[in-house]
Amino acid sequence: MAGSIEDNAALYKKKTFAYVQPTPPAELIESTTYTLDFTNRKFVHIGIDPTEHFQVAIHLLTSSRHVNISPDFLKRIFSMMGHILSFILDTPQKCKRFIFFETESHKISSMVYGGENVLVIESKTHKGCRVLLNRADLISLQYLEWCIFETVTRKSTITQPVVLKQFDMFSNYINVEFHKLNSPPKTTAEMITFVKNLHDDTIISNMPKNDVNHISQIKMYASTQLVKHWEKCFIRPMSPELLISPLSPPTPLSPPPHFYCIGS
Repeated sequence: MAGSIEDNAALYKKKTFAYVQPTPPAELIESTTYTLDFTNRKFVHIGIDPTEHFQVAIHLLTSSRHVNISPDFLKRIFSMMGHILSFILDTPQKCKRFIFFETESHKISSMVYGGENVLVIESKTHKGCRVLLNRADLISLQYLEWCIFETVTRKSTITQPVVLKQFDMFSNYINVEFHKLNSPPKTTAEMITFVKNLHDDTIISNMPKNDVNHISQIKMYASTQLVKHWEKCFIRPMSPELLISPLSPPTPLSPPPHFYCIGS
């Protein structure tokens, strides 16, 4: 069910309820998945999120829901795990609701579901984005603590810098290929299609041999970010209705040596 827990409780009281599927989570680059409960399809998904400035993100996934949290937020959950588990193990009381803590973007609380206490990890900024974790799920999560944070550290210190460097290489490659076109794309949507149709092998062949290749994943999962970055760094500001003018091919500005112009 979409919306917050409180919203859905009100809907149930009115006997009017329509299931609305939440927006799927962003695709992550170089992702790693750990299983909490295969039977009930509960997983921890860790990777580089191109929609969040290529930061390391943690997605908690269930069969019908998901929530995106940061590594620091998960650390806070682990710091309270003893208190959370003692509450979850208590006798379920249908009318009892407890909020462990909340931030501007997330809320951690408990509720009774399926006759047992469960932990609710809920987004306050994205409707319908939440997961319910029972006692067994939380114990599995606790066992995986070191695995999860070893993965986060590896992706933050090793994978992320390589992805950013290859993203920058890809952006330069787009600019070179764009200037070869007799009829360049005219809109952002056409430019994204152009990027997705580029051949990976040429840019991969120019990469340092000792680097792990992320080019194909960058093209698949960060094509929108590639176009926005290319537009910002290589062409002059244009009309929002027309990205490229076919009568006046764009003259590239001084190309940035690094990817860091994103978000600047």
